[in-house]
Amino acid sequence: MSELTKIGLLAGSGMMPVEIVRSCRARGIEVYVAGLQPFADEATFLPGDTFPDGVAYVGARLGEVGKMMKFFKAHGVTEIVMAGGIKRPSLKELIPDFEAVKMLARIALKKQSDDGLFRSVIREIESRGFHVLGIEDVVPEMMFHEGVYGRVKPSSDDMDDIRRGIEVARALGAVDVGQAVVVQEGIVLAVEAVEGTDSMLGRAAVLKKPGKAPVMVKIKKPGQDTRVDMPAIGIQTVEQLKKYGMGGIAVEAGGILLIEREAVIRMADEAGIFLTGMEVDS
Repeated sequence: MSELTKIGLLAGSGMMPVEIVRSCRARGIEVYVAGLQPFADEATFLPGDTFPDGVAYVGARLGEVGKMMKFFKAHGVTEIVMAGGIKRPSLKELIPDFEAVKMLARIALKKQSDDGLFRSVIREIESRGFHVLGIEDVVPEMMFHEGVYGRVKPSSDDMDDIRRGIEVARALGAVDVGQAVVVQEGIVLAVEAVEGTDSMLGRAAVLKKPGKAPVMVKIKKPGQDTRVDMPAIGIQTVEQLKKYGMGGIAVEAGGILLIEREAVIRMADEAGIFLTGMEVDS
């Protein structure tokens, strides 16, 4: 892939899209943001009353495919990245435009898993002459690398729990259930499913024993299309770990994003929580 000079960003909620814009602008890459409403917060891309130099923004519902594609084409964008949280809409909420109606007729909205749906959306986007990139292609510096982040290091007992967690998380991912698990002294306290990380940690906190703090392990699913769903941790993750009394988190190196790195590391150090990237055999 040639060096990027401009990208289109399909932005949902959270800080990940904002971090991508900041990183790209620091390297002189123009960014054209289509904020997916109501998920993206326009104010995060529009400080004061003026767009940052090299950044343009348009708000669009998920159903306004034509509006988004027209925006990107008008600015000569050919490379697109998807980032941030969105919730699967109902057809009533979607209110599709003509382009979206044609797309929905092909991808059968109601008959696919979320991953399958977004892979189909990617194929449709690319059929219009665009190329959808993974976040790691645009901001590789945001990827977790192997090693400990910050001052707090996992103990040998923590490492035993981490190895157990990787084993269980790999099995979960293989059957497309979840990506994370909480382990304490070899006992699996909770696994992640559709309810998400916060609920998993809450259940683990109820079940944990006195003594050594549990650890959380998060890895990507085998064969996961990272253009669709790149797992990430950030400030909210560390806040949850502290709230529920977790000792730390181990994530897959090269498979998980670290958002707001400096703030996350500082918060983890202050809370006595370790952050570590681990190589995970496929």
